[in-house]
Amino acid sequence: MKIFITLLLTLFITATSFAQQSKIDSLRNALHTATHDSIRLRSINGIFRDFEQSNYDSSLIYASKGLSIARKSKQSLYEGFFLTAQALTLRQKGDYAAALQNLLRAFDILQNPASEKNAYALGNMSPSELRLNRLDLAHNTYGGLMEETGNTEQAIFHYKESARIASLTKNYFRIALVSATIAKLHYDADQLDSVEVYAQNSLKFFEQTNIRLDWKSLPMLTLARKNFKAKNDKLGRKYLYQALQVATKYKEVNRTMLATVYRRLSEMHKEGGVKDSTLYYAKKAYEIASEPGLINTNLFRNGGFYEGLYKAYLLKNQTDSAFKYLRLTLTTRDAWNKEKYKNLANFQSLLLTQATRLRELEKQQIETQSKNRTYSFLAVFAVLSIIGFILYRNNRQKQKANAVLASTLTNLKSTQTQLIQSEKLASLGELTAGIAHEIQNPLNFVNNFSEVSVELANELSEALRQRGIESNSEEGELVSDLIQNQEKINYHGKRASSIVKGMLEHSRTSKGEKELTDINALADEYLRLAYHGLRAKDKDFNSDFKTDFDENLPKIKVIPQDIGRVLLNLINNAFYATKGVKNPLVEIKTASVENGIIVSVRDNGTGMSEEVKAKIFQPFFTTKPTGEGTGLGLSLAYDIVTKGHGGTLEVNSTEGVGSEFIITLPMKTN
Repeated sequence: MKIFITLLLTLFITATSFAQQSKIDSLRNALHTATHDSIRLRSINGIFRDFEQSNYDSSLIYASKGLSIARKSKQSLYEGFFLTAQALTLRQKGDYAAALQNLLRAFDILQNPASEKNAYALGNMSPSELRLNRLDLAHNTYGGLMEETGNTEQAIFHYKESARIASLTKNYFRIALVSATIAKLHYDADQLDSVEVYAQNSLKFFEQTNIRLDWKSLPMLTLARKNFKAKNDKLGRKYLYQALQVATKYKEVNRTMLATVYRRLSEMHKEGGVKDSTLYYAKKAYEIASEPGLINTNLFRNGGFYEGLYKAYLLKNQTDSAFKYLRLTLTTRDAWNKEKYKNLANFQSLLLTQATRLRELEKQQIETQSKNRTYSFLAVFAVLSIIGFILYRNNRQKQKANAVLASTLTNLKSTQTQLIQSEKLASLGELTAGIAHEIQNPLNFVNNFSEVSVELANELSEALRQRGIESNSEEGELVSDLIQNQEKINYHGKRASSIVKGMLEHSRTSKGEKELTDINALADEYLRLAYHGLRAKDKDFNSDFKTDFDENLPKIKVIPQDIGRVLLNLINNAFYATKGVKNPLVEIKTASVENGIIVSVRDNGTGMSEEVKAKIFQPFFTTKPTGEGTGLGLSLAYDIVTKGHGGTLEVNSTEGVGSEFIITLPMKTN
């Protein structure tokens, strides 16, 4: 009976493989004989899909070919698709920076409805539906890139955005795949209840589609792992063998899933101590993962399939073979980690330069080899000095890599914080500009007529006096109250006008020309201007100040009056913060940094709480008493530095100690 079942399964796989090859041959023939670009693009699309999870080198070749034809024929939607397709393959090959570049270009195209113009439709899809279909794929691919580079929150956000767009076109396959992927992420976070919800939801949507059913093994595999972790081995084995059945059926279109399922089967048998099955499935996994189309991808190059063989031979006490595959594991993983760290560094550099276009980035992390696994290996092979040396070296390299990644994560987090702040301020700027324009005219009316009313009330008071009605009479007191009320209206109307003026100034684009400027001289000029201006307004004002200027500071191109306005605002705020402080001091410092300069304004004033720091650059937020500030100064300064000059404006502050505002300006500004 077993022989009969095996024979049937072999015949089925052979037939499937033959049908798949026939399909690819048919598409290739259509490509070579096509007389129109629409047919060529559809054929390449189909070929790419067939190679997508079985041969990454071939899929990249056809994605590049499709991109070339799409650009030549000015088919924007296909250009966006093949950019996304290249990104998908490049991510699998570990080239994160190149994948990101492709996705950024793809989003520029696919988020613009104008790309639908003159588009070749695909099957029954309209150009609008085709654009949405491509856009949800781009979000899904971007989510995969974020997942692989350690940004789990951003990954989930873009996966859900992919599912949202897919629901508009009833793309149940995409919703099913997204749900399965999110379930896997929840498994990694040990959130088993969420794993069950998303994985079952994925299976439900797979039942509603007949597209790409090769991915149906993914939620099954995640459910198997979830049940094994929950000590429900029976149900875990059931899902795992179901995943094997699906992955085997669709082996020719998704070899990645079959290799992954074999690897999980080997791990399951290892946990049960079944030696032969552990080795059998480890070999099967290795055979598929080492095929030409997959061997150059991160699926194989992270050393996991060598590690499976190492553990299998170790279980069988075949130490020579175990040592061989352990050495291959460490060598492969060491080479992959070095390349991955390099790729991550390139990815970070690109991410920083494109920060204003990526709005949802938050953090990056990387999975490393478990220390417990390393320590257990040391316990078993402590007597073998050469293996101990290899593990020691691997551990040292891992620590260095973690230090590099820690620095990378810190830089990315800072960039992401600035990006979020910039987006908030952009939205608020548009809002304030609209409000200011709307209320300017009625506010002028209030101010003008309040002034006229004051004059009329004064004339009325004089007329009453001439008629013998004194100011202490009932009529006189009414007129006096009327005059006071009108004066208050006029006072607050002018204050509102000042706020509106600040709002309009906040939203107005600077017309100044950038010119080479001595920042030291500019800072010194505005420091003294601020100091003497405050002394003129307030005779009781007193504060020390000092400068620490870099004498070798290069001149840079800026709009002097705009940067002067920023410095004046920061210096005035610093002097204001030192009121009532013993030995008040404001310090201005400049210094050169790589590709730019920094200017810092520090005071020993009252400082700020974390809550205040989070809002300090928002329009209308102020800690000053009513009437002493509009809350627009720092917001305007932030826009001038970041939007007008491509720099950064940051604040460090501790309550009761003081604050420091740091301006960073690049050497070259647009």
